[in-house]
Amino acid sequence: MEQVKRVVSALVILPPLVWFLLYASPALFLILVLALIGLSLYEYVRVLQQVQLALYTNVTFLTAFVLAITAYLGDWRWLSCALFLSVMALTISGVCAASQGPPVFPTLVYSVFGVCFIGWTLSHLILLRLLPAGQWYVLFLCVIVWVGDSAAMYVGKSLGRHKMAPAISPGKTWEGAVGGLMGGMAATAGLVVVLGLPFASWATLALGAGIGLAAQIGDLAESKLKRLAGVKESGALIPGHGGLLDRTDSLVLVLPLVYYVAMVWPEG
Repeated sequence: MEQVKRVVSALVILPPLVWFLLYASPALFLILVLALIGLSLYEYVRVLQQVQLALYTNVTFLTAFVLAITAYLGDWRWLSCALFLSVMALTISGVCAASQGPPVFPTLVYSVFGVCFIGWTLSHLILLRLLPAGQWYVLFLCVIVWVGDSAAMYVGKSLGRHKMAPAISPGKTWEGAVGGLMGGMAATAGLVVVLGLPFASWATLALGAGIGLAAQIGDLAESKLKRLAGVKESGALIPGHGGLLDRTDSLVLVLPLVYYVAMVWPEG
């Protein structure tokens, strides 16, 4: 039954999502990313609340939204400046709340982590989308991450014997991790050819390996957060898939990687 839910949810969600990625106007795409950041942060706050951990909620949401808007209005340099100012704003919030409320340091750490792990990373969706042929870059990385995740899951279930990080995610195995890495590398090589992306042929597999590693690190980071809170899923927004953060955790670190690679990668 759970597998049926996963398949049905994917069939319902994927068509409009692909349309947004390929054909939505930049302004409409910004709205999509703002919604993605807002819902992901909401789930992040809910997970922390399970273990009575707090963050500077209003400032965290505000600065994360500002990051996305800054990416839409400027470029990576604007986004870097906005991130610095966001950390400053959160630090000032901590100083102002030093004499009241929860302990300042852990609250500040979880607030900054939320802004960086969700707001800053997902803002790179907008930067990627605004590149020439940017919609293809976004589709490119989404397909690679999905293929890698699927390969890791099926290889892990069928061949997994050695636990990779039982204290963080008991279900993950080294066999599944290798399967996901190989699946991502194969998908990268195929899509670079099919989409005609300007990546140097001699290093395409290195890019695939980087994407695979970044996706798994992001997944483990979110798994550690859920383990800390004692919850299985970050939410129940997507039937059969859990919360939105459960679906974006593999993307968050991949987005900056692909964007900066696309900016500097040699052609040929």
